[in-house]
Amino acid sequence: MADLDPSLVAVFGVALFFLAWYYAAFIYSRRVAIRIARELKDAVLALGGTSKVRWYGTTAFRMTTEDARPPFKEASVTVTLRPREMPINWVIGIAQGRRDAVLVETSLQRNPKEEFEIIDPNTRVGRRRRLSGPAWSPVTLAGRGLLLSAEDPDSVMPLLESLGGDSLRVIMALHVTSGSTPGIAASMSIEPGDAARGLAAIRTLAERLVD
Repeated sequence: MADLDPSLVAVFGVALFFLAWYYAAFIYSRRVAIRIARELKDAVLALGGTSKVRWYGTTAFRMTTEDARPPFKEASVTVTLRPREMPINWVIGIAQGRRDAVLVETSLQRNPKEEFEIIDPNTRVGRRRRLSGPAWSPVTLAGRGLLLSAEDPDSVMPLLESLGGDSLRVIMALHVTSGSTPGIAASMSIEPGDAARGLAAIRTLAERLVD
């Protein structure tokens, strides 16, 4: 039996490693995405209107609803997972602080009573907003240090506290806007149960803001 070329064996081993990594990452990401979609289904349907789902590859999807029940007009939930298919992309994602996340964007039928933004400065989106956003005031909610930007923090804090600690725990950033396109946008965790809990909290917050 002829001796195998060591360089050929090395190339074959590296190729096998990347193939195994890609397959494992594909299966894992797909399972996570399907799990989140199932968790969000009932929460999105509860908004009313016409809902649909659109997938972007295997690691991202968007659920949208039109003609939603008050206080919403429309809503969308976008799920993006950290790239895992290639080891280098996975390492870069970790170095950049990228996380699996859910982005909720809603439009309101009326202007909210308050306009504000709150962020977790320890998250990637929070760090980015902290540098590019307005002046921030440190606040503590459910034992968690956050940053708040609001004209009247004393009116906003009771609203946020009424949501409960579990709901606030899943939210990494939340922005309430008024004007010609009033709405609520939030970035949330994707741990089991978090996405649906966060979306329910946003619905409760919207009802109280336009009541």
